[in-house]
Amino acid sequence: MSMQRCLVILNREDQVKVLLDMAAHLVSKINLRRIDVLALREPSGTGQPFGLTAEGVFLLEEDQKEWALSLHKAFCHWLQNEYIQPHDMLETTEINWLDPEGDAASVIPMMGRNADLIITLFPDKQDSQQKQRGLKAAIFETDRPVLLVPRYWDRGTGESVLLAWKDAGCARRAFASARHILPAAQTVQVLMQKGEHWPQDILPEVTLHKIALPAQHSPAEVGQAILDTAMIQEADLIVMGGYQHGMLYNRIMGSATDYILQHPLVPVLLQH
Repeated sequence: MSMQRCLVILNREDQVKVLLDMAAHLVSKINLRRIDVLALREPSGTGQPFGLTAEGVFLLEEDQKEWALSLHKAFCHWLQNEYIQPHDMLETTEINWLDPEGDAASVIPMMGRNADLIITLFPDKQDSQQKQRGLKAAIFETDRPVLLVPRYWDRGTGESVLLAWKDAGCARRAFASARHILPAAQTVQVLMQKGEHWPQDILPEVTLHKIALPAQHSPAEVGQAILDTAMIQEADLIVMGGYQHGMLYNRIMGSATDYILQHPLVPVLLQH
């Protein structure tokens, strides 16, 4: 099954072009036919859950409307002037603007499950709780691949791909989703721990080079080793599973996924 529809989740006005350029780049690479661009406004509620007065609720609503309007202006400017693909390429692609109000934990899974790919920014420490919930929902509750883009990424992705292999279901799903991008890649390399075997049924049609990952002692060391290899190999895309451990384990040990999310060096395609 091909990837035909993607959901682009916007957060900041100054990063609209980065994400939409990436979507436009993928139009020609994987033949996207529909791009839904989402600016999800935070719900004001009745004021009671947030401890807000009626005036506070009104100001929050106005602030969110202004935020969505600024994103929409940037979106319109990009659509009219700055997309990187030839005009006739995007003429064949349906592009929709969406700015509903709602809680990310419920809206993102609903919209994400209707997409073949989700594109969004790496997380930022200054992100609101709404945006943090939205990212977690996109990765762990949609069952869709999520392409995370660094905030100032200024080129495409998928020419040099690094596959971070681990024998787990989410890694298999991530690699299966990457099949749509890999045919156009110039180099595809798979990074795996010493002693681990590469399953022959994974990507049998793709020629790849194997790189051994030395044994690591912590998730952070694994994450850093993946990033170091990506830099050495000049990769413009990392593909890996979206691993989620129990809350207590994460609190004590963290995870390689968390580490990579905290270090936005190159685009990462994750799938839970």
